Amino acid sequence: MTSARARRYDGTVDVPDTRALRRIAAGLGALLVVLLSLPAAPVRAASSSLDVGDQAVVNVVVRGKGNELTVRVWDRPTVQVDYAEDAVPSIARLSIPFGTVRFPLSQQIPAQLFTLHDRDGAITGAGALPPEEFPYASFRPGPHDTVRIDAPEGSHLVVTVPAALGILALRVGGGQTSVEGYRGANLFLAQNQGRVQLTGTSTSAFVQVNYGVFYAADGTFDRIRVRGIAAHDLFERCRSKQIEATSINGSILYDGGSFDPGLARFESQNGNIALGVVSPAQLAAHSDEGHVYTAFDKRANVDQHGDGTATATVGGGGALVNAITGRGNVFLYDGSLASRRAPNAEWRPLHQLFNQHRRAAAPRPEGPRRSRTVGRLRTGG
Repeated sequence: MTSARARRYDGTVDVPDTRALRRIAAGLGALLVVLLSLPAAPVRAASSSLDVGDQAVVNVVVRGKGNELTVRVWDRPTVQVDYAEDAVPSIARLSIPFGTVRFPLSQQIPAQLFTLHDRDGAITGAGALPPEEFPYASFRPGPHDTVRIDAPEGSHLVVTVPAALGILALRVGGGQTSVEGYRGANLFLAQNQGRVQLTGTSTSAFVQVNYGVFYAADGTFDRIRVRGIAAHDLFERCRSKQIEATSINGSILYDGGSFDPGLARFESQNGNIALGVVSPAQLAAHSDEGHVYTAFDKRANVDQHGDGTATATVGGGGALVNAITGRGNVFLYDGSLASRRAPNAEWRPLHQLFNQHRRAAAPRPEGPRRSRTVGRLRTGG
């Protein structure tokens, strides 16, 4: 009898190929990276168009915060609205008889209560912006085609309007608003917070931005009224005949600009004011508690009266321009800050403010990507 022995196994054994497993894992990881890097599916978009007559009125209301509104101009008698379908606006056209008691030839701006806060949110003051009236310029009485656009919070709108518009009225809760190349008769714009930008505009305008930044570049204004609570107002390469800009806590910069004979007044209770001119002007500046600083490279006659008052006659004199602040400083100079270096500590915050907000302009939005077009609307007048 032989002793029991374990039989030897000479067959094959299935051993997992670890290299293959690593290759599979690497492939799955690469696929996951690709999927995560793919852009999200574009929001479906739509477009609505309405034909309008001469001196039409476009009234846009965008509610809430986080909005993007762009207004452009073309040489067609049509108002076109491009919008994302996740925030569909209501759009209607009707005929309104202007020059009546209900629809006067002016815009009434009611008084507005406000509170001021510090960086920690504590209330530091309160007050009220007074009521005002903005008379429409070059706008005939009678019936006018009026397009009303009412958009919800989080809207992304591109509104294209006829060049010969009578009135463009924009009321926005908050976000980014850009008006490009508008040359209609009147512009009325009221926004609570965010950024408002006008480029290449030629019109008469009323602009109120309560909190944020108002920036205008390459504009020509027969008449413009700007007011705000804690917003900075920046004008670059603009020409104005009648201008009044006031603020409670914000600073006002009019850089590389010119003035035609008319009213020109800039006033801030607590902010700085800077006037940089490229044409003849008579500048008068005063600060109750701050200083008036001057820096002229070309011929200018400066008359300084203490720290807080100065006048400057530039290029032999021209339009009278007044700059008044309560607690801020006033800066008078020729040319533009863009070609100047901050000469000392007093001017440095002005340069920082100018460079920060003129460069903060958002790139021109292309509007929602179209996947569907709504046909031309022809609602009753």
